[in-house]
Amino acid sequence: MSDKKRDERIAIMLALLSQRGELQVRFLPKSLGVSGATVRRDLAVMEEAGLVRRTYGKITATRRCAELPVSLRHSQNTEAKRRIGALVSSLIPSRPLVVALSGGSTVRFVAKSLAARPGLTVVTNGLDTAASLMVRQLVQVVVTGGTARSLSNDLVGKETEKRLRSYHFDYAVVGADGVSPEAGFTRHSKRGADIDRIMLEQADRKMIVADSSKLGRVRQAKIADIGAVHTLVTDSQASAAMIAALRKVGVMTTTVVVPVSGSDRGRGR
Repeated sequence: MSDKKRDERIAIMLALLSQRGELQVRFLPKSLGVSGATVRRDLAVMEEAGLVRRTYGKITATRRCAELPVSLRHSQNTEAKRRIGALVSSLIPSRPLVVALSGGSTVRFVAKSLAARPGLTVVTNGLDTAASLMVRQLVQVVVTGGTARSLSNDLVGKETEKRLRSYHFDYAVVGADGVSPEAGFTRHSKRGADIDRIMLEQADRKMIVADSSKLGRVRQAKIADIGAVHTLVTDSQASAAMIAALRKVGVMTTTVVVPVSGSDRGRGR
């Protein structure tokens, strides 16, 4: 069984837990369409990641939100994220620039596409983002410092905020967990949203990347109002009505084409 399918099941269980508070383990195989042995393996992964607690045939969430650790998000919607990353890279001119990149699995693909750009300075609070940029040793990478947030492998806190405010960025590229014409751009984590907001505020050009599974969703922490961002890049699995609504309120929304057979409708940022 692939990691992709496992992560889909974990996301479903976390979503159910956020609604119901607890789940009976004996009902999970039928609900998920897999064997009891597969469910036990999934639950072991979730326990190791600190997502759930098992007691007397039940599981309960250890956190109040349904946010997946970034290690489990990397296998979700990978083709959409790869194409989003390539397109965003093409929208950033090939000349010396200072760019802010957030953490998150979608922004990681932006970083991979930018890694071959000499003359580029990238400031990031994302540890995975920084690692992806450093592979080719061409981009000057500045890591903000701060307190590590284990769910997302990014840095947050006052030190991070202070460092970001010392820069002026030509471009900022930030991921989002939720995109709504009414609620704006949102994240699971308030501390993460605060950092993303500062990145956008310090930039001339503000870009959000979010695969289509995030559109229409609203999370607990506001990054920015919908009109505060210049460009949203998503994928072709987004509904035409949602794209039209976003464009109507002034967001330049660009979609990358992702074949249906290659789509992976996950929840990871």
